[in-house]
Amino acid sequence: QSQSGNAAVFKSNSGWEDGRYYCLHNGAQQGSIAKITNTTTGKVIYAKVLDVMPDIKQNAGVILRVSSAAADELGIVDNKFFCTIEYVK
Repeated sequence: QSQSGNAAVFKSNSGWEDGRYYCLHNGAQQGSIAKITNTTTGKVIYAKVLDVMPDIKQNAGVILRVSSAAADELGIVDNKFFCTIEYVK
């Protein structure tokens, strides 16, 4: 599956030392690996899907949340960015 849209960052201490990246997504299978592309910079990472995004106001209009370390690797300077995600349903 492939999807494009707005994404945001969630605060996480993991990933900085071990080079692992994590995300939250409502369509991808938990535990699977998703390919995430920052369409602005062209940078790509592979992130483990931890869970679905919580049904809260902050997630309205957001298709994906990535961990802080993943956002850093993608070159995200703001909390929100436009991305493409490829994943297994």
